[in-house]
Amino acid sequence: MTYSTALYQPSLLELAQAGNCQALTYWMNSLLSPQGVQIQVQPAPDQFFKILIDFRRPRRREACLHLREQLTRFICYRLWTLNSDAIQGVRLVARMTGDPKLLWQTSVRINSPAGARRRHRRRQQTASQMRFQLLRSLFMSSFTLAGFLIGYWLLHGAIGRALEQDEPSAPALTDSLSGVELPNGQIIRIPPPPSQTDFTVPKQAEGTVVSQVDLPNAEKLIALTFDNGPDPEITPQILDILRQYQVQATFFMSGVKIEQQPDLARRIVAERHAVGNRGWNWLSAADQNIDAEHEVKDTAKLIEETTGAKTALFRPSTGDINSPLVNYAKRHHQAVILWSIDSQDPLVAAPILLDNVLRNAQPGRIVLLHDGLNHGSVTPTASATVQALPQMITALQNQGYQFVTMPQLLQRQHPQSEASPDPNGSDSRAPAASPKASPKASPTASPETSPGSNLKPDAAPAAPALQKPSPEKTSSEKTSSEKTSGDKRQIPSRKQPIALVPAPG
Repeated sequence: MTYSTALYQPSLLELAQAGNCQALTYWMNSLLSPQGVQIQVQPAPDQFFKILIDFRRPRRREACLHLREQLTRFICYRLWTLNSDAIQGVRLVARMTGDPKLLWQTSVRINSPAGARRRHRRRQQTASQMRFQLLRSLFMSSFTLAGFLIGYWLLHGAIGRALEQDEPSAPALTDSLSGVELPNGQIIRIPPPPSQTDFTVPKQAEGTVVSQVDLPNAEKLIALTFDNGPDPEITPQILDILRQYQVQATFFMSGVKIEQQPDLARRIVAERHAVGNRGWNWLSAADQNIDAEHEVKDTAKLIEETTGAKTALFRPSTGDINSPLVNYAKRHHQAVILWSIDSQDPLVAAPILLDNVLRNAQPGRIVLLHDGLNHGSVTPTASATVQALPQMITALQNQGYQFVTMPQLLQRQHPQSEASPDPNGSDSRAPAASPKASPKASPTASPETSPGSNLKPDAAPAAPALQKPSPEKTSSEKTSSEKTSGDKRQIPSRKQPIALVPAPG
């Protein structure tokens, strides 16, 4: 089935992104007219658009001058979110209605990623032209050097053929050196690469629902997550962008998509991204016949068989934490990962998507993005996520944020503490302490009551009452020990700890 594009009409944002002055004027007036500011955009040959600012409401001249910096930032930020290749900068000219004198005028360059790519291509063209001119000059003026190189190449070939006739041919190199025997009898053994990657979560996060985390010292960490993939068109573009900016993310994949694109699933893991379980199919909240074991367990098994990675991360299709899938995942010690920033990328254009993320960015939050659409939807020719992702990464990095995967984000909140050895050692004569169960130690509270709450470790159980044995009993045990055994290690000294027993009753 084919679709006709004869009746296709571009949207207002698409026209503004292409540099249409009327679309830019209408878009900016829709934002500033309620504030009493009228905008008129005029074209310019050097892609520096001239913007006439007219203060309509009766204002004092000092108040308009005071708004200069704030209004300039607002206009430049909105133009920056367009990420347009046709807008290099603006010239702002402000005046008041009925006053022939200008309030102020200024010029600002818009450094968007699209403009940076354009300047990079221009520098590459200039560099290639300079290289061509240099090579042409060297070739035209250095015939002697060319003759020397040709003679050296002929001599090197003759010497190589002579050496091949005198010495036996060396064994051909293979892709793997494992098992090659050296002259002294040693054998090279190169360990194979790890065949399995574990995306586990801390014990405190197992069986809980996480939408954001509280980080110690307010670390500026944020996690990018992608759902409904892998998609053959969108996922490779997202992976290329993440590799270009050296950013790690988390991909929640479905079983159906993994069966269709196993190579893309393996590439995600090979490029050091974390993977999570999205379920076998995309299920709506109205679905009644849900096989939780098939959706969760079979998908996790397929992820491990395809990519060699084990994951303890699960995300429900619609974000419903009361579904049977969430209950099954929690019973099997998996962390249910939701989100705290919804980019709404399947519904909005790239500038609005970018504004949704940057406006709500805070340390420890989880961003919801998509590298594929739900089953039955038409795949778009250009994804808004792909368009906005470079600018999103650049803006958050300029604000000091670092991108981490979901296991890394949970590990920062719940650092694993190594088990310290018992300083008292083990003594067969001392009875084992049996502390009473504390009433505060309870299983993790159900996250359905507060899905947005952060993970908190349970309260530590209260220590039991301990009592030292009487000095008379200790001395009698010491005397009997000295009479029955001559081993000095059985005699407790002051430097050795005294065994403690629970208090009676």
